[in-house]
Amino acid sequence: MPDLTVLKDLEDLQACTTQRIVQRITPYQITIVQGNFISREAIAKLHAGMEREQVRAVLGTPLVTDMFHSEQWDYIFYFKRGTNTVVQQRHLVVYFERDRLLRWAGGEDLPSEYELLAEIDGDRHANTRSKQGAAAGSLRAGS
Repeated sequence: MPDLTVLKDLEDLQACTTQRIVQRITPYQITIVQGNFISREAIAKLHAGMEREQVRAVLGTPLVTDMFHSEQWDYIFYFKRGTNTVVQQRHLVVYFERDRLLRWAGGEDLPSEYELLAEIDGDRHANTRSKQGAAAGSLRAGS
């Protein structure tokens, strides 16, 4: 007849292992991306005097256009993981005067397209990789 203490110890070990596994399993939490993503590359294409359609071609259709502020377009962007953690939120405002781009505000410190995609995918080393990629590209261009 097997020793009951050995069986009890095995049962306790199995319960501990199962409990650790269950604690590590978490439900999938979807990443929600909303609005217009404006990249560093897109902002670099803007210049004063552009027509509205040119701005729309570069930045896309604005998320908010207000009939009371027809000379202003708002580009709002955010993404969050799970149910409540906002990872990134941006607000770019574009101002027009007589249907020509006058100025814009809120486009400081924007990520590149690659950096944002890497952040959405959860890649924490995106900045390092994009800098390494840029350095490699400049080396290739110099050869």
